[in-house]
Amino acid sequence: MSTISPAATTPRPGGPAWLAALDDWCLRFGDLVNPILVKETRQALKSRQFLITFSLLLVAAFGWTVVGSLMRMPQIYTAPTAPFMLVGYYVVLAVPMLLVVPLAAYRSLESELDDGTLELLSISILSPWQIVLGKLASAGLQMTLYFVALFPCVAFAYTLRGIDLPTLLIVMAFLFVSGGMLTVAALCFAPQSRSRSGRIFSLLLVLGMLLVGEYVIGGACITMILYGIPFEADLIGYAIVFTLLTSFAAANLLITTTAVMLTPESENRSTRLRLALLLLTAVMFALVAFGVVAFEEVSLVFAVPTFVVLGILWLAAAAMMVAESPAMTPRIRRELPSSFVARMTWTFLTPGPATGLIFGCLGLLSVAAAGMIALEYLDSQPVGARGVGFPRGDWSFLGPFASKFLAYAVVFLVAARWLVFFVRKFQNVRVEFGLAAVVVVAVLAAIIPYSIGLYLSDSFSFRYTPWQITNWAWTLSEDPNVLPAWIDAVLAGAAMISFFTSLAMSSEIALPRKTALPERVIEERQRERSVKGPEK
Repeated sequence: MSTISPAATTPRPGGPAWLAALDDWCLRFGDLVNPILVKETRQALKSRQFLITFSLLLVAAFGWTVVGSLMRMPQIYTAPTAPFMLVGYYVVLAVPMLLVVPLAAYRSLESELDDGTLELLSISILSPWQIVLGKLASAGLQMTLYFVALFPCVAFAYTLRGIDLPTLLIVMAFLFVSGGMLTVAALCFAPQSRSRSGRIFSLLLVLGMLLVGEYVIGGACITMILYGIPFEADLIGYAIVFTLLTSFAAANLLITTTAVMLTPESENRSTRLRLALLLLTAVMFALVAFGVVAFEEVSLVFAVPTFVVLGILWLAAAAMMVAESPAMTPRIRRELPSSFVARMTWTFLTPGPATGLIFGCLGLLSVAAAGMIALEYLDSQPVGARGVGFPRGDWSFLGPFASKFLAYAVVFLVAARWLVFFVRKFQNVRVEFGLAAVVVVAVLAAIIPYSIGLYLSDSFSFRYTPWQITNWAWTLSEDPNVLPAWIDAVLAGAAMISFFTSLAMSSEIALPRKTALPERVIEERQRERSVKGPEK
């Protein structure tokens, strides 16, 4: 039974109220992550991996200080040498922060699954969120130790001139945030598979992701060190806020995904995940909206990739949501909304393939609508306000493209939902099967009509015909002016018919009813509250 620390409830004499409230929050947060954090930190700091890595870090930093200084003699006394030295220090620091720590966090969580200790933790008072946050906090502590160990070397390089303090701080902060994001992503891969072959495949994926991240992040940081940041201060501030808020929302989604995979199937594992996806979408919408209004000249650099990433993310998430199990345990049904307003706003966050289909389609629709609104706003602005390289009419094709993409996505999701429904009659499937089902349906929809066209044309090239309407790859890449005018109407009608037909065939699943709380559960909760009362 968890208890509240006596210090958290003891009134503090004197001092401002906000400081006492902050102290209380820190104590509660410490109680939340402390058990697993202490365990992970002790294991990490006593491990041979940390000892070897930390020793090599110190040796490499000392070696580069000596070798780099000698290589720049005697110009080191007169010429700016900071960028040259900082590149070496960055390489020394990036290897443990972007490669060693994320990989160690992945192995730590994976070993919990292999050894069966995670099952013991699951029956304790620790929740999956606490387990994941504890491992993440332990990785963050290791990163901090690596950074503190190399801080004197970075300060020494700064005194050699050639780089300004804001650029140096941005590079170090970017490295720290990138290390945290890679660690969160590595943790998300750990519970993906329980089989030996699956774990080996996950390990190879994590290694590939970390190596690619090391290369991409290293290129960005070294470029900033050598050439600076050639943008205005307000645009740099917007980019910093965009990166931090997006990273926080994306990390929340990945952490929630990891905690959900560690949660028993008898509990609601969908609502928090869908709320995290909504949070990420809302944050990115708000940031893009501000950028479109404040920075028309470069807003498309942020807006177009953002909506492309969100569209792919929502399509993948919806594909997995339509593969959720339609069965609901009594525990989940007791948590369903009961009032009319709550059912109108909260029902589509509840588990199930039907609600997942509605939620995913609404998300895709919101992404497409927001993208069109942003591009219409930019197109309505004077040409000079939108900057060189983005003349009027260059982005007119995105409207038809987005509408066709949305229609194809809805049709493929409906087809995958019923394909999963059919397969589930013979064997149990995981939610990842929904993503595979969407890929299979999309591939067949593109290959079959194209193969028929090749056969009828005796394997010669042929022009687009209306019979290729299911060939989404050709239809989306074709010039909208060449396509028949009724293509958009047919695709939109097919999407609406398939969507509403699917809802009509699963109305009971789409609107699940809440069950009453048993008397036994009510009595147990009352006893728990009566026991916790005197302790507070």
